[in-house]
Amino acid sequence: MKLSSMKLKTLAASLILVSASSLAFAGNYKGEGNYKDMPCPPPKMLKDGFYVGGQVGYDSYRVREGITLASPGTLTGNPVINATGWVGGLFVGYGQYFNDIYYLGGEVFGNYSGADQSYSLTDTGTYNSKVEARGGYGISVLPGVKLNDASLGYVRLGYNWSNLKTTESTDIPTSGNKSNTSGGFNYGVGIETLVYENWSVRGEYTHTGYNSFTSALNTSINPSDNQFMLGVLYHFA
Repeated sequence: MKLSSMKLKTLAASLILVSASSLAFAGNYKGEGNYKDMPCPPPKMLKDGFYVGGQVGYDSYRVREGITLASPGTLTGNPVINATGWVGGLFVGYGQYFNDIYYLGGEVFGNYSGADQSYSLTDTGTYNSKVEARGGYGISVLPGVKLNDASLGYVRLGYNWSNLKTTESTDIPTSGNKSNTSGGFNYGVGIETLVYENWSVRGEYTHTGYNSFTSALNTSINPSDNQFMLGVLYHFA
């Protein structure tokens, strides 16, 4: 059956209209119409402001003892005791970026250490010593530089206090123990990086040279500490 010229024109126009509608629908379905106009999501950035955190690490105390015992026979020595053990604690701080590159923060912390070590010296007599590190606290400033949007490199400069206990005995026999809170300057380096939203992690190494003190048996105690720490931080900003 032959179609009239009018019917052919109507059919052709209908096919063109359907094709155009299909193409337009396909373009909108793929998001091509608005994709280029959508803004890019902002990069994840390590935030400044107030923060709190917890940390765990390892203490390596180097304690030099100056021993001079005159009775009943002279016993002298200058041994170095390496008191080591796990350490952990909490901290709170505030940091601020300047010129979008430089960083300055302040922080206070409290730690508990399980570092200890025993030592024996035998000459004209026998001397036994044990050094234990327990509670510690400190305050620091943290100048740093932004490495990228999510990472920060910093230097730690501060002052720490640590409670050190010495327990001594000899074959005279005599014995004694003494707890002393000794302070000293603290310095080191660290890196912090963002891991998720307001959470970041950091790793650092610090050294503290503590003031010397005298034990119960008048032994000179000269302590220092090398500390390795890993921390988790929550930023309130």
